[in-house]
Amino acid sequence: MLYRLSLREIKMPRGMPEVIATKQKFYRVSNFPNVIGLIDGSHIPIAAPSLNEDIYVNRKNFHSLNIQAVCDANQIFLDFCNRYPGSTHDSFVWHNCTLYRRFQAGEFGGAHLLGDSGYPLEENLMTPFMQPGNHSKVNYNNSHKRTRVIVEQTFGLWK
Repeated sequence: MLYRLSLREIKMPRGMPEVIATKQKFYRVSNFPNVIGLIDGSHIPIAAPSLNEDIYVNRKNFHSLNIQAVCDANQIFLDFCNRYPGSTHDSFVWHNCTLYRRFQAGEFGGAHLLGDSGYPLEENLMTPFMQPGNHSKVNYNNSHKRTRVIVEQTFGLWK
């Protein structure tokens, strides 16, 4: 029952009216345009599995699943990908999840997600500048950070 409920309640914006409303909510956070979600990965501890135990050990040296989630500006989860062991890099999870394919197919009309530096910079996935060399890039990073922190707070509430 919980699984069926999640399929109905955890969903990306559908149709242009929902996409536009979501973009407007994100823009109000920190003037970051064209955003429809914030993406991040989080390690959820698990007991050591009996098979392939080593692939579940993450960079902090504990057994986990690398859960990727996308949330909106109101700290509501919009998407989950929960099938990868703790040693899996965030960029691999992103490139192998259903949501990535939906973005590649143009389903969200050129909108994008905001992610941290664990993700690659792509047309539909905006990441911070590693070395912001001018005022515009510093402003971009500040706006990006103020907006993207919402997904970290959302994971914190969930955990």
